Amino acid sequence: MAKKSDKDTQNLESQLKELDRKMAVASRQHRAVECRESFLKFVKFTMPDPDDPDDIEKSMFKDAKHHRALAKVLEEVEKGHIPRLIVTLPPRHGKSELISRRFISWLMGKDGYRDVIFATYNEDFAADFGSDVRSIQSSPQYKQVFPGFAFRKGGASKSRIQSEGGGMAVFVGRGGSITGRGADFLIIDDPIKDAEEAGSPTIRQKLYEWFTQVAMTRLMTASASVIIVHTRWHEDDLIGRLTDPMSPYYNEEEASKWKVINLPAMAGDSDPLGREKGEILWPERFDREFLEAQKRLDPRGFSALYQQQPSPEDGDFFRREYIKTYNKNLRPKNLRIYAASDHAIGIDKTRNDYTVMIVVGVDENQDIYVLDVWWEMAPADRVVNAMLNLMRQWKPLVWWAEKGHITKSIGPFLRKRMIEEGVYCAVDEVTPVANKVQRAQSIQGRMAMGKVYFPTVAPWMVKATDELMKFPNARHDDFVDALSWVGMGLQRQHGPGVTKKIEILPKVGTLGWVKYDSDYRSRQERRKKSAVGF
Repeated sequence: MAKKSDKDTQNLESQLKELDRKMAVASRQHRAVECRESFLKFVKFTMPDPDDPDDIEKSMFKDAKHHRALAKVLEEVEKGHIPRLIVTLPPRHGKSELISRRFISWLMGKDGYRDVIFATYNEDFAADFGSDVRSIQSSPQYKQVFPGFAFRKGGASKSRIQSEGGGMAVFVGRGGSITGRGADFLIIDDPIKDAEEAGSPTIRQKLYEWFTQVAMTRLMTASASVIIVHTRWHEDDLIGRLTDPMSPYYNEEEASKWKVINLPAMAGDSDPLGREKGEILWPERFDREFLEAQKRLDPRGFSALYQQQPSPEDGDFFRREYIKTYNKNLRPKNLRIYAASDHAIGIDKTRNDYTVMIVVGVDENQDIYVLDVWWEMAPADRVVNAMLNLMRQWKPLVWWAEKGHITKSIGPFLRKRMIEEGVYCAVDEVTPVANKVQRAQSIQGRMAMGKVYFPTVAPWMVKATDELMKFPNARHDDFVDALSWVGMGLQRQHGPGVTKKIEILPKVGTLGWVKYDSDYRSRQERRKKSAVGF
């Protein structure tokens, strides 16, 4: 009887093991079916725990709140409910894994006839993504979710994946040829490599032209979907041109089509996830101590990479504490008056940039007071009239501008109008140094030392402060450029490295002041060889 009982027990255990196995198989198959509709379940299923790959409840992918929210949005994109999507997330927070690897794989598995175009900053990096997608689609987990998917013979290269269903995914670098390719889904992941590329107007313009004239023309239908994943290195990047009302490329109707999901590492106001201001996005992986250390190490990089703001709110090149103000009623009386301007020159610059003219006064301590600013996008005749008005009102000793900006554009007209109006001023065109940042150093040091003062109240002050805080990553830098000519012009007056004895100026309106002003103007005229100076 005992032997029979042992045998019965063994049979029962065997039957239970088989039942467990069948239940596990059924559960796994049920989960695989769920993955066809649930994108997040698909991600976790195709990323099994290497220590226990058969346990469907375990996964290498540890999802957080922002992953779950993004997965739901991507499901809506797949259904055609969100045709235009922009996503900005900090690095290593899963955006490329979800969108550029798993989502493309999921799209093709759900419908083998779909065409996908993926683009990033260069061909090699694009091919890496293609290789990753192909690897996912070759995995046993993927084949269980989508048993009907198969590669077309010869259609599984790194840069091109073709399915037997007739669909295709191509992986290209920014500006790459996609002639003959169509897209039901266009996915662009970080088309700008780094801050250096973002700082190039040429690269930004070429990217925009490629996006508008090439990539967007490859959409198969009006209902095709576009996803942009982008680090905000610069205000004038692709996202800025598409969505920022301050951009000269902004189109209200086009901007209204885009759903923007911006999830900074530290929450700001009106967070999409409902976080409190300052709350960390993924504290389990990147805690506050880590983020604060990153911010201290590289404020500009942290602002772009982790906060998706092209420049720190408190400034980087120009710090907020550099901006000193004065009450107009209390400014010094005995000021030497100078002016400088940055002009919109050329087809693109004339269309998109402003002309900025700045009048400053310099006191006996070499402190600079910004007295007046003219800041408009205007044709040449209005610019000349504005210059004459400022010359007439303030009588600057010298007017500085970049070499060629006046002589090669408004010079003849300005000279004619100055003679007609009887308004004269020495115009000194300064040869620029290599780049804008180096030019701006001429005024940065003075501001850092508290030697530059701005009016407490002025209609242009908010805009000027914003541009200073975002330099050199702002879309426009016209005010900074004009202010830089002031700094460079004053250096020319006193000479680099020269310690100049402070002059005690006579009181304005006295005979001594008239003589001083006359002598100073004579010296300027002799140096420039003419009253107009060009």
